[in-house]
Amino acid sequence: MTSRPRVTDADYTRLLRLRTRLRKFEHWSAEQAGTMGLTASQHQLLLAIRGHGGQDAPTIGDVADYLLVRHNTAVELVNRTQELGLIDRQRDGADHRVVRLSLTDEGLKRLNALSADHLEELARLAAVVDELFDTLHRT
Repeated sequence: MTSRPRVTDADYTRLLRLRTRLRKFEHWSAEQAGTMGLTASQHQLLLAIRGHGGQDAPTIGDVADYLLVRHNTAVELVNRTQELGLIDRQRDGADHRVVRLSLTDEGLKRLNALSADHLEELARLAAVVDELFDTLHRT
């Protein structure tokens, strides 16, 4: 069995800095979603639908996987978000048992408004992560 390298005080400081910065990003993101009349979970749902890379629109199971929630939790989130007029459900053309999700024009409008700011904030976060990794490789 190989021994793990010793964790130093500097390592703990770097880990804390990273975790704190990630939590700040999540908090900031939730606040931004709130300005658009969304919960953080609804924002993530819109992103999961729009960012789904599959050939077909995502299913509720797909978005449950993206959001790391149970299927029934995703169903409730989809229901609430659909009631706001931000997403639609459609039956799959090949398998009518499957329900696919898509954004409405309003859902896309809100997601677009949030995404530009999020990309800028992620660029700032990436700089912090890069600095932490650079420090890690120097030790």
